[in-house]
Amino acid sequence: MLWLALLVAIAVLRATNRYLVDVANHHVSPYLPKLLEELTGSLSFGAFLPVLFLILRRVRWTWLTQLAIFAGLSILQTSAMILLRQLVFAAARLPEYAYGFGVWRYLMEVPTQLFFYVVIVTGFWLFERYREGRARELRAAQLESALSEARLEALRLQLNPHFLFNTLNAVSELMYERPRVADEMLSRIGALLRATLSASGQEHSLSDEWRLVSLYTDIQRVRFGEGLDVSLDNDPSLDELRIPFLLLQPLVENAIEHGGSGDERRVRIDASRQSGRLTVRVRDSGGDTNRRGGHGIGLGNVGARLRHLYGDDAGVQLEPAAEGGSVVTVWLPARRWEAA
Repeated sequence: MLWLALLVAIAVLRATNRYLVDVANHHVSPYLPKLLEELTGSLSFGAFLPVLFLILRRVRWTWLTQLAIFAGLSILQTSAMILLRQLVFAAARLPEYAYGFGVWRYLMEVPTQLFFYVVIVTGFWLFERYREGRARELRAAQLESALSEARLEALRLQLNPHFLFNTLNAVSELMYERPRVADEMLSRIGALLRATLSASGQEHSLSDEWRLVSLYTDIQRVRFGEGLDVSLDNDPSLDELRIPFLLLQPLVENAIEHGGSGDERRVRIDASRQSGRLTVRVRDSGGDTNRRGGHGIGLGNVGARLRHLYGDDAGVQLEPAAEGGSVVTVWLPARRWEAA
């Protein structure tokens, strides 16, 4: 309906222009024949546009092809226009304004048709190039997103084997000397693995991350007993903020491993929000930073995941704590988590 309204509007404007030109030249002629002529011309032209678009999408773009398309459509459109005018003028009892088929009639329509044909074909070609460019950009963005997601997934999947290796190694140390403790550790490891393997995305809420950290520290408490002191400063107002899945586990693991000597370990974990940024700190009170130059996959994994997810808006830093030991600081945008 919109397309039909546009064709009628064009016909009305052209008929009005012709009528006003006659008035300006002091040669007033009836308006209705002009309107009917323009309506039949506009509607017959509009009827062939979908055919033109369909042909242009299916043929090779050569000068010979375009010339053949124009010639064929020109003949068809002029024939349809002449036939339609004869019918309309006869119905309106204006047969004297109708004209029959003739070579000159076809030739007379060519300049106008050629102008509109060139404009339409040029516009169509530009639109197709724009559409193809957008499609290429979309495919490139999708490929980049898929590649980034694959890298993130590979980084995330590193955590489970790394964590499992370390915890099973701890179990092997205990199973002969303290078999009941080793059995309890295995039970808690199973609970943590079920929780981690059920995750499907790269992010979840901070409250879920705290739950995983608590499960992990429970496992370590079985190993170290009362000598492990882990303090988690949990601000409930931050629970709905998003954080990468299992981001803190390798940092807490490092802090526990280097948080003291023997069975005495002390770790402090806290989170805060300021100026649109979520900051999480993991502190330990033992060892020195020279012992942990590489940190295995811990800091490297955390830094890589943060860069992939947030770019320059996130990061991780290890530095000595003023009161002794070390502190790892993680910062990222404070965005609300919305479950799918």
